Amino acid sequence: MLSLVMLMTLPGMYSNVRAVNEIPPLTWSPFGPQEQQLLVSYYGDFAAMFAAFESGQIDITDWPVPSADITGFCANPDFFCLDPPQFGIFHLDINSHPTLMGVSLTAPRTIPTANAVLGTPAIACSAGFGSLTITLRNLENSSSLILDTLNTLTAANQPSNSPSATVSDSGGTTPNGVYNIPCILAGTYSLSSSIYGGSVNVPINSNQNTPVTLNLSWNSNSNVHQSSARTLWGHALGHMIDKSSWATGFCQSLNTPSTCTAVDNFAYSSLGSIVTQAQLNQYTCSPLGTNLHPLSTACTTGNVVSLDNLVADSITSGSLWWATAGGGVGVGQGYSGAADLQAACDDLVAVGFSTTGSCAAVAIAGAPGSPACTTAPCTYPHVVPPGNIVYYIRTDPQQKSWGSIIADTLNFLFGTPQNVGGGTVCYGACPTITPKYYTISQVAPIVFQDGAGSSQDGWQLYTGSYSLSATPDYLYSLFTSTFGGSICGTGSSTIAPSNYRFYCDPAYDTWATAAEFSPTHSHELFVRADQYLKQYGAIVPIKVENARFVELNGWNFQQTTPSTQSSIVNTLGHGTGAGAGYWTLLNARQVAGYNPCAVPGAPANCASYVSGGGNPNLIRRGFSQDTDNVSPFLAVTPWEVEVTSYVFDSMLALNPNTGGSNAQLVDWQTTSRTSIFNPNEVSCNALNRCMLGTTTQIWHLRNDIKFQDGNPVTANDVAYSIIAYRDVPSAHFQSKVAAVTSAVGLDCGSGQPCKTLQVKLQGTSLFFDPDIGGVPIIEKSLWAPYCGDPPIPGGVCASPTFDPMYPSANSPGIMVGSGPWSCIAPISGTGVTAGHIGGPCAETATGALTGGAITTGGRILLSENTNFMRCCPNGPTATSSSLYKISYADFNNDGVVNILDLANIASHYGTTNAYWCNPNIACTGSPGVVGAVDLATVAIYYGHGITTPYTPQTLLQVDPQIDPFFCNPDGSAKAPGTLSCV
Repeated sequence: MLSLVMLMTLPGMYSNVRAVNEIPPLTWSPFGPQEQQLLVSYYGDFAAMFAAFESGQIDITDWPVPSADITGFCANPDFFCLDPPQFGIFHLDINSHPTLMGVSLTAPRTIPTANAVLGTPAIACSAGFGSLTITLRNLENSSSLILDTLNTLTAANQPSNSPSATVSDSGGTTPNGVYNIPCILAGTYSLSSSIYGGSVNVPINSNQNTPVTLNLSWNSNSNVHQSSARTLWGHALGHMIDKSSWATGFCQSLNTPSTCTAVDNFAYSSLGSIVTQAQLNQYTCSPLGTNLHPLSTACTTGNVVSLDNLVADSITSGSLWWATAGGGVGVGQGYSGAADLQAACDDLVAVGFSTTGSCAAVAIAGAPGSPACTTAPCTYPHVVPPGNIVYYIRTDPQQKSWGSIIADTLNFLFGTPQNVGGGTVCYGACPTITPKYYTISQVAPIVFQDGAGSSQDGWQLYTGSYSLSATPDYLYSLFTSTFGGSICGTGSSTIAPSNYRFYCDPAYDTWATAAEFSPTHSHELFVRADQYLKQYGAIVPIKVENARFVELNGWNFQQTTPSTQSSIVNTLGHGTGAGAGYWTLLNARQVAGYNPCAVPGAPANCASYVSGGGNPNLIRRGFSQDTDNVSPFLAVTPWEVEVTSYVFDSMLALNPNTGGSNAQLVDWQTTSRTSIFNPNEVSCNALNRCMLGTTTQIWHLRNDIKFQDGNPVTANDVAYSIIAYRDVPSAHFQSKVAAVTSAVGLDCGSGQPCKTLQVKLQGTSLFFDPDIGGVPIIEKSLWAPYCGDPPIPGGVCASPTFDPMYPSANSPGIMVGSGPWSCIAPISGTGVTAGHIGGPCAETATGALTGGAITTGGRILLSENTNFMRCCPNGPTATSSSLYKISYADFNNDGVVNILDLANIASHYGTTNAYWCNPNIACTGSPGVVGAVDLATVAIYYGHGITTPYTPQTLLQVDPQIDPFFCNPDGSAKAPGTLSCV
């Protein structure tokens, strides 16, 4: 990265020498918005969005810069390039629900009934006490011993659950499947496992040790499991692309090309590199226990290159007679050679398909230099296709590239190359056999709303990508049967399930669920779940996303002196990518006086790179893809989720520079929270059945939080939001509240403040605070008519036809939250008056009002929410805002209004103190003295903070200027009497 000496200028003014590459770290501020208006423009395609950026129509982009453009973009002195994010991946999604050309990918499952077999007791313990020696077996794994260092067994007295004892495998690091319950009060005890499913009551007899064989099962409600054909299909697809070769070729112009080669050992990146060579060999060659590729040298010698990649090849589309689609999109390299083509054929034969020749002959026909087949029908050896495969490939250049390689290879293997009139692959709904590529809005209703209705089974393969969270618990939400709706037999019918692949696997459910609810072994169990997905071919991992983002340099405060002020925020793992715009759009501020034509080396079109297009109060955000629904119940794509984040806010906020075990959760709309676990309390809900052990959370809301329509945010609103997301449900947020058994306001009677929330959850989890604290809050009075009161499964609010921004042609919108941006109707329309808070705030390309389904040429117009409790650091409402009052009350700028602040103002009560007697708050009499209103203001904000529960010094990479009103950027006080500013 560039490291330049900054010239001294006035605060906020730009200098003539600056870096156009990020100089870490970029700071952030826990308040905003810094600008008054936000314009989101839709371009419908990645190339179109970047073209608009290059022409100066966009301030903040939403997608990584195409690799071929990085050098040019980052050399432009009017552009600002951010360091690469870390948590994005590309992968091939596989739908397990429809058959594969007649072959079922799932098999029925009957959940075994747990049971216990008692042996002959022996004398042990004193009178009134007894013990157990338990041998643990899995009924669904040939009744084999369960040898698990992470598992524990609990014996809980019935019916009280007390006393109880919890023990681990007696073999320790060398498990033997035997668990010893020590001497405990005699009685009837329920035996249950921390990982495996089922529980059984057994007696503990006085003065006896009783041997018990305890037979449990996988911990899952799924009524199906993945068939061996599903595993083989996943691995066959993996052999159809040489991932390392493709990634290196596609990303060769990146500044850090080495990051593009790590395509296997990441797969779920926040877990780190976890796949050993032995595991790669096993998962690729023998995922089901038998070597599928006995003729492969890589399998016999144990030298597999990477997951489902036996030999590293550098084969281009131009060297293959059958690589039509790849040739059309300019694939440089990434096609598999003969060894992997043969392996893919081996797997397909094991699935049950027949061939017209040996798999070795099939591979020879597909290798570079083999004779071209130019007439139809082709007569080379191939796998016989008994049907078609419905495949959706995205328009993103990367997905289009590697997606086309797999499409070409499928067509070749099944004897139907597209260039000779064939086509096993349908590019979308059959019979579309000519290559066709789709935007996210085109595929979202097909892929992500496949849970019910006429669209069910509308896809089989899809080129997916994710911006993953900084913690691995997405493995729980994206793949477990719980979130596959009724298709996995675990819940009610859900139109948009988060497990949209319908990966219904009881063994996987066991690992991921145990990880989600483990207070001590979460990471190790998620690693186990991750490895299971690799072994059984759940998806085909392709590439880690390490590309860079680019913005206009007029928003870059690293070029100013002082250079600490926040503006662009490079959110950990996500940059400014779609779905991650919240912090940048909250913090973004234009560099005062920045002249894009006054910088050395300014391009000829420099005048077009003025921030905000010349409007000093405007941020222009570019969206490269359309949105279908921006409701918190149906938003599934990053673009849809980002729009909801503008309007609907949450109780907690994650420091954007932290994640995983280092996550810092700021009390965003709360003053404090507590959590207590009761191991003896049983809690139940429809999703997870009953569980021993209950967590009770108490949340205290801030006094000053309001919805954008001015109504207060109450504990009842938060409780309603949580239950609605669980039961209606929400496609994106159900998994975060799946463990909730109840949510109620505790102080919501007549005349009470309704600011204390109680949430009860099953078990205990490291993720309960960020999950419950991270769900968006909706206003109950607006949503209950559509979701039900209490919320009902299948409520209208989760229907694809319901649009909260514009519910119908005759109704205004209910897009009302407590977030930093307000959706206000810009013009009057049918049933809508200009200025209506809640929308519609979107327009089509022709300027007509529209809802959340926004296509190319459309736009969303948002205004800063002056009711936002952290607004407004500037603008006409700044000195009357909640932010101003809390900054005033926090006299010593330690991030929280506490007893020191209250004592200080009390000591100056009735005096003419220059700080506390603030005309924007109140001054009593003439000359003005500190009075009751001033004292009351501090009292109202007592316990509230900007950075709580952290001090500014412990909050990672926060802008030192946490007080925008009484502190200068250099740390000096604006007003006399301030004790400290930094």
